[in-house]
Amino acid sequence: MALLTPLEGSAGAVRSLCIVYVVRTISLLLLAWSTTFLFPSFSPLGYDTSSTHVTGYDGLVSEEAGGYTTNFVERLITALTRWDAIYFASIVQHGHRWEQEWAFGIGQSYLVHGFQWILSLLGGPEMSPSGQIIFLSICSCGSHLISAIVLYHLTTILFETARPKGSRSSTLGNGETPRIVAFVAATLHILSPAGIFLVAPYHESVFSGLSFLGYLLYSYAVKNTALDGQHGVINELLLLLSGLLFGVSGLFRSNGIINGILFVFEVSQSLWRLMSGTNPVANIRLFLVSGISGALVGIPTVWRQYQGWSEYCAVESSIQRVWCAKKLPSIYSFVQSHYWGVGLLKYWTPGNIPLFLLAAPMLYVLFKTSLDIMGIQNPTTNRLYSLNLTQANKDLLFRLTVPQLLLATLAVTNYHVQIITRLSSGLPMWYIVAAAALVQTTAITQEPGSQDSSKLNESGKATVEDSSTTGASWARVAVRFFLGYQVVQAVLYGGFLPPA
Repeated sequence: MALLTPLEGSAGAVRSLCIVYVVRTISLLLLAWSTTFLFPSFSPLGYDTSSTHVTGYDGLVSEEAGGYTTNFVERLITALTRWDAIYFASIVQHGHRWEQEWAFGIGQSYLVHGFQWILSLLGGPEMSPSGQIIFLSICSCGSHLISAIVLYHLTTILFETARPKGSRSSTLGNGETPRIVAFVAATLHILSPAGIFLVAPYHESVFSGLSFLGYLLYSYAVKNTALDGQHGVINELLLLLSGLLFGVSGLFRSNGIINGILFVFEVSQSLWRLMSGTNPVANIRLFLVSGISGALVGIPTVWRQYQGWSEYCAVESSIQRVWCAKKLPSIYSFVQSHYWGVGLLKYWTPGNIPLFLLAAPMLYVLFKTSLDIMGIQNPTTNRLYSLNLTQANKDLLFRLTVPQLLLATLAVTNYHVQIITRLSSGLPMWYIVAAAALVQTTAITQEPGSQDSSKLNESGKATVEDSSTTGASWARVAVRFFLGYQVVQAVLYGGFLPPA
């Protein structure tokens, strides 16, 4: 497996990730673009013409040209402006005009308006709707690549002291396992089942970039905090900045607020130390900083709810909406339930069974990897597939997995379950665990001569019968499914066809 050859340091890993990313992204763009030729041939109007109202391009089928227009950029922009991207583009151009639009984040509007402000300072022109789509797609592509690189560094931080099992050499090289796992994890993120949504003008890429940066800074801070709570000012700054990043991510996807639970652990630990009289000065500071960091996660979301309340509720009672009278008037909760059918077990209908089946592979991976992390909390457990855990911070691994487990559970019980393939792109731990499993299966199959991992069959060839390899084989099946799913997804998305 080429991905498992030793890399030339971090620079070599980043260079390789860039190559994988470019090939993958160009392939998905071409697939989505090609569907603008395919599907109109069956129906002159296609499945839906909403994209043309946003971009201004309504000439995909031209009678004068005797067929189709050939403008590559025009077709590509139209192919990227599908489904929720139409709402996103409308919000960027006009703000939240309709109540149901408050289900979507405002982050992209801030990006476009900020960039437009910079352009105006430089004397640049006003961006057209199609220009905004291109800009947001570039933001998605750049954020996706950045998040893959950040994930590489996050993995090396979490397992930087790990070593391969045993003392014998392997094809990975002595001490290479954490770095190889980090590279494979980052590659898996590039090949995420979110697929075309990480290229199109959607929120997922920017959200994952902000989230992974938040996880990285949070992990730095926790790993450099002593058991008695002793820490430096840099740790406090990292915690505050990670809370801010998580909070800003909530402007793109509301599930970013789930990451606030990370600071609940830090607050609880510092409070417990205070109650036991351990290092009171350091733990008072840690308690306050952790509490403020957790508040930073929720403040942007609360501010958006206040803006919605001001628009719909701070007016004459005769035109107030029904949700304004609730004890906790949340426009987001109301809109999600009233317009989009989101709620506890609301999606559990016979008609949605195919969508549950579509989401099942991703849900399996999320729950499987979460349980793997839960399983290593046993003090006697010293391995996570190919990774040695002797020097790893198991408590930190557990913390980083809790948001993943909560989101997967909410996807099953409350959300439109099929979007879990998109939401999973912002969760780092499943990539890391799956990468550790892939490295293990590849490493063992590349060592047919090792007596503890294989034995000869009747023809004299080595066969792998290591139970740990069998237990890790799920990762290869999952990766094959995700690769195939990306192709189908890009075609469906570009053709404006469900269930992309």
